[in-house]
Amino acid sequence: MNNEDSVELDEIDIRILEMLQDNCNVKMTHIAKELSNAESTTRYRIDRMEKNGVITNYIALLNPRKVGLNITAIMLIKITPQYINSISDELAKFKEMRHLFRSTGVYDMISVVNARNIYHLNELMEKIKLIDGIRDLVVEIATELIKVDPKFSLR
Repeated sequence: MNNEDSVELDEIDIRILEMLQDNCNVKMTHIAKELSNAESTTRYRIDRMEKNGVITNYIALLNPRKVGLNITAIMLIKITPQYINSISDELAKFKEMRHLFRSTGVYDMISVVNARNIYHLNELMEKIKLIDGIRDLVVEIATELIKVDPKFSLR
């Protein structure tokens, strides 16, 4: 993910984004009515925010355990400096990695992963350890999901 300049959002844009974050299936007519705007104006604003990269996707949020991903783990990864870009690209290809962050401090990358079971997690760990340039991999297994909030506070 690149460092991009933020986009100017007015109060109507923010209200649209809040409604879409609460329910991405909300009807355009409902949004327009709530904002006392024409449906065409609302559609234009959403299209503009999509084109500017403010809205990147519309998704259904799933409970990982309900779909057979019973293990959530945090991976802390140390990488040999000259490999950081190539390893970033390689790690991003793993479907188990839900979030992948480059970080400061002791570890170069931090990832949140989901696996079917402990054997699946072990396989993933072994594959990652075999990547040239991986110096260290520490894995912490989450024992309880307390909060996941994909919504951003815009005010």
